[in-house]
Amino acid sequence: MATKKVIDRHTCSREFNIGLVTSKWLSGKLEKSMKANPDINLKNLHTKFCQKWNIGVSRSTTTKAKAMATTQIEGCFKQQYERMYDYAHEILRSNPGSTVKVKVDRVGDNVIFNRIYVCLKACKDNFVSCRPIIHLDGCFLKGKYGGELLTVVARDGNDQMCPLAYVVVEVENKETWTWFLEWLIDDLGEGASWSRYTFVSDQQKGLTFINVMFCKICHVFGYVFWHSMTDHVLDNVMEFWII
Repeated sequence: MATKKVIDRHTCSREFNIGLVTSKWLSGKLEKSMKANPDINLKNLHTKFCQKWNIGVSRSTTTKAKAMATTQIEGCFKQQYERMYDYAHEILRSNPGSTVKVKVDRVGDNVIFNRIYVCLKACKDNFVSCRPIIHLDGCFLKGKYGGELLTVVARDGNDQMCPLAYVVVEVENKETWTWFLEWLIDDLGEGASWSRYTFVSDQQKGLTFINVMFCKICHVFGYVFWHSMTDHVLDNVMEFWII
């Protein structure tokens, strides 16, 4: 059979929405780009999909594809939390003498992670050579499950930061700071001369109770000086108002 005539003009419309383009397929194509640029904007990502393959992709499909690619690269948050005890045991194995405390809530047969306290042995040993100033602060965790990271940091002889301990908690309040500092005092209290230490914080949220908390420390270790970080607040105000 031979073709005698070709009509090279099409009157049928083109279909841009193809059902075979799924979020799973897109996530595989996206993985390389996500490794190169983890913070790629969702809008730019959606435009890139549409232009590269000249197809129509919904924003919900793009969102799912990005989430799946992130999971493939960084791992599943849920599975990582399920292995929290493995993480704690690995710290104790690789850093003998460290302290790790994991607190969980039990709801029926389910075990739900609540908070974790970590103080490495090297940090404990280095504490005795640090300057008598201890900083307390916290920040939000912007992952899928949220929470807050609370830290206690000292200053070594070279005026460099020396992390002493950290916790991951569900929220920053009086109860979580008390839990954190009680474990910290238990770790550092035996060899620490608390009477010469100055504690510095911004007295935000849970730290407003700190005067009461350190009355207990004073009762055990002697006088402790507390200083709130009012200087940086003043600097911020002056910077805002001075043109």
